[in-house]
Amino acid sequence: MSKKINSIFDWIKQISYDKESWSSFSNEEHEIFSNFMINKIVSMNPNYIELVAEIQEYQMSKQKLYEFYCKTLPKQKFFNKYQKPFKQSYIKETISLLSEYFQISTREVLDYCSILTQQDIKDILQQLGKEEKEIKKLLK
Repeated sequence: MSKKINSIFDWIKQISYDKESWSSFSNEEHEIFSNFMINKIVSMNPNYIELVAEIQEYQMSKQKLYEFYCKTLPKQKFFNKYQKPFKQSYIKETISLLSEYFQISTREVLDYCSILTQQDIKDILQQLGKEEKEIKKLLK
């Protein structure tokens, strides 16, 4: 029986090492899978940057992207050190908006924020219909 998927990092382990069938996961676990975040994390490995750049051009379902990476990536555990330039803190409203956007808890959003760049968050806020002036306030 598979280990329960609790975070995006559990999905990374699945696509890179465990490679269990998509159907072996529950709907709740499927909801945790995020194409954007999976691509972002996989692209942190210099060997996979071009692969991710190519695959991002296509709109794929979560299942298809999962299956693609399971078949494409070699079966090995990998860790890509992510260097963040500085610790960024966000106001509660920004965290709440990101939580709503990704449909995850605010605790999980804080994990995502360690991976997302300021520009990523700005783009998300723009997609949510926030104006430039309001975005500046939300990113302080």
